[in-house]
Amino acid sequence: MQQQYILAAMGSNRPGVVADVTGAIYRAGCSIENSYMTLMGIHFTLMIHVIAEDEEKSEKLNKNLELLEHKDDLKVHVFPVESDEIEIFRAREDRPRYEIRVRGKDKSGIVYRTSKLLASRGINILKLSTKVDRSKHLQRPIFTMRIGIEVPKNIDGHSLRMDLESLAEDMQETITLTRKRD
Repeated sequence: MQQQYILAAMGSNRPGVVADVTGAIYRAGCSIENSYMTLMGIHFTLMIHVIAEDEEKSEKLNKNLELLEHKDDLKVHVFPVESDEIEIFRAREDRPRYEIRVRGKDKSGIVYRTSKLLASRGINILKLSTKVDRSKHLQRPIFTMRIGIEVPKNIDGHSLRMDLESLAEDMQETITLTRKRD
């Protein structure tokens, strides 16, 4: 029976780390559905959605990842995904999706206050990334954030835009909202 997993891995960055992790998946006969990989400071981080077509491939995947973790400076966590979780997510694909961009002076609380506003409206965050530009030519560090969201059908874009404008004014940041067309 098919099993799906989310793999989360982190370790010291080095050439070949992506090949090592994806090789463990490949040698188990599994496939990668979605992935996200990046550096956080000097550490490599990744999230991979993996599909194992049968129990034998699932067992081989877990064994390969265990061996990889013992061999390298890498921590791997495997989270099983239940098939009903996937169906629930697919049922929500018709919800409106937006992208929020925040830009301004780097200060504490931007991610918290933005995510708190979204949670208070029942809005689900699908993706979130932040970056601080500390280039020497800047007087102060510049913070940027991108958030992909899905919005319940009972919330209209105009009211969400008004809430974000109020938050932007209070935080003295620039916040934009763009409807995603699929």
